[in-house]
Amino acid sequence: MIELKFKPITGELNLDDLPLEIDTEEGFCKCDLYRELVKHKAVKKTMPNHYLVDSAVFSDKEFQVTIRPVCYGFPFMLHLVDKNSQYYKALNDWNARTNIHILNESVKSLSDWLKESLNLDTPDTMETDIIRWNFAWGRVSVSYETKSFNHGIYIVWNIT
Repeated sequence: MIELKFKPITGELNLDDLPLEIDTEEGFCKCDLYRELVKHKAVKKTMPNHYLVDSAVFSDKEFQVTIRPVCYGFPFMLHLVDKNSQYYKALNDWNARTNIHILNESVKSLSDWLKESLNLDTPDTMETDIIRWNFAWGRVSVSYETKSFNHGIYIVWNIT
């Protein structure tokens, strides 16, 4: 299983001690991290500009991680889904996946866990569907989106 380490103050992120390079898709696919993930069959392209690492441990929790390099004016982003959450277990059940009560509870509990795990201060944004911390390099948020009902931790770097 891949180990994910993240320093929220600097935005530095490593997978198995290899740095994640914030770059375009072409640059990402040339980096050492990507080559190692491919070598171990730990990453697959799921759609244009999206790469899935099915299993990564982050602060003692298992996550599915989607990496989206810089593309079409969108910033580099990681989307982490807790593999032990009700949301993850409901990904193939649209009615369960769209349950707003469960999503709101999940945002609260996942953000509480993230705040404690990373020793974060009070969030900059606190609503029922989004809790966000802003940093000089970008932002970290726990949220869900009401069109696709995607949910999880989002780490987004500023476009430079």
